[in-house]
Amino acid sequence: MRRKRTGLWNLFATGAVALACCASLATAADSMSISQELDVNYLYVGGARTRGAGLNVGQVDENSADVRYVVSPQLTKDVLLRVGLEWQRFSFGVPGNQPVPTVLQQVSAVLGFDYAFADQWLMRVEVQPGVYGDFHSVRWDDVDAPLILGAVYLKDADLQWFFGLRLDARSQYPVLPAAGVRWKFSDQWTLDFMLPNPRLEFDFNGGLQFYAGAGIDSGTFRVNSNFGTSHGLPALDNEVLDYLEIRLGAGATWKITPTITLDIGTGWMPYRSWNFHNADIVFRSHNAPYGQISCRARF
Repeated sequence: MRRKRTGLWNLFATGAVALACCASLATAADSMSISQELDVNYLYVGGARTRGAGLNVGQVDENSADVRYVVSPQLTKDVLLRVGLEWQRFSFGVPGNQPVPTVLQQVSAVLGFDYAFADQWLMRVEVQPGVYGDFHSVRWDDVDAPLILGAVYLKDADLQWFFGLRLDARSQYPVLPAAGVRWKFSDQWTLDFMLPNPRLEFDFNGGLQFYAGAGIDSGTFRVNSNFGTSHGLPALDNEVLDYLEIRLGAGATWKITPTITLDIGTGWMPYRSWNFHNADIVFRSHNAPYGQISCRARF
């Protein structure tokens, strides 16, 4: 007889330049249930020296925010439906009339499901149809639907392996594979090597954790049909760009309640790029401090 599962997974994390999946078993009642996820994040990056296309753009700072809400009704003991919304906005302080977008923004639905297809294997399929652009004007060209495929192998409570793919036909790299691992190698230390936030974690006590690691923000967006002309580079009109930002830092995570977690981090942003790959034009930023605060609720 097949062993009955007593748990279902809670979270898969994904990134655009590379993708990995993170899962943890959460207690589920024998009857069907509904779980909810709410993630709110704010980030500030100080002025960073930026150059590209033979131009010295100057110091560019950044404010970004991300809000994501997903509700997951349990359809069967093996299947969770995922339905939600996400809003993400990057706002850049660009000096003068330089050809770097001042805003990149995403408003999308979250549609997918989680499926436990074997005793130790879980998978996720998720598509995010929505508008990805500078929102100067919203057009059909701004609509995109990246697809995420992920799987996790639960070796035991202390070791899990993660595998994934991100598919986006507009990106310079339309198929991005990745793999990762979460390994709790002692009572207080955990290697959580999963994009977009690989880190080494130290559990100070049951409610407070310290970490050091990296962070990645990325996405594929389209600028408006007059963007290049208005900035002296007509080749950038209506172009698609891949945005990438890499950060190194440390922080602390505080479990305020069993369902609400607050995360505060700071560090250094060594690299950021706006890659108009079809036009072969790239703008790059280097070296600036950052601060970040986020809140996560699972209920």
